[in-house]
This record gives sequence, C-alpha cells and structure tokens, in this order.
Amino acid sequence: MIFESLFESAQKGELVLVDNGFARFHIRRDGQMTLHEIIVTRPGCGIGTALINQLRGIGRQKGATCILAKCPQDLPANRFYASLGFTLRDTETTPTGRKLNVWQRSL
Repeated sequence: MIFESLFESAQKGELVLVDNGFARFHIRRDGQMTLHEIIVTRPGCGIGTALINQLRGIGRQKGATCILAKCPQDLPANRFYASLGFTLRDTETTPTGRKLNVWQRSL
C-alpha cells in the first residue's frame, strides 16, 4: 500500500527525494501543507533540515500558509521540529492510546 501512496504523491508533485531521505506531503485548499512522512536514513547530518527547507519553498510557490506535522510524543523527532521553529499546537490521542504532538510552522 505504501508504494501506491508514494507513486500517487510523486504523480501529484507531492514527493521530495534527496540522498538519504524523502518527504511526502499534501497541500490542502485552505493552504495547510500536511507532512505525511519524512524519512531520513542518516539523522544529524542536516538532511531533515534540508527537506523542511525544500518543503517551505515548495509551499510558498504553491500558496501554502503553513506546514503541519504530527509526531508521536515519545520520539526524539519532536526536538527536531522544535529546533526548526515549529510550534506545538496540540496533542492528540490515537485510537490505540498513543499520544501525538501536532506541530505547525508558518510559511
């Protein structure tokens, strides 16, 4: 199933690929860019920051007003979002009881 999602995102121009990482996103009609996945195979090397910077540029070109990302509370990636100027907007609980932080950054 992930292959179909990746293919569909690539066809829509909603997939960013770089060496050692990728990001899949969608821009809603209201201007919110939702980050579905960001995968980095070499954390700490600036790849994630480069991906977010590319997303910011794409978002501005396509009329997005913000980036929204959800991250499980127990993952160190929360520090990554905070370090890039994202604001903790909310916390949600999944049906399985896992807590998700909802991060937002204006463009």
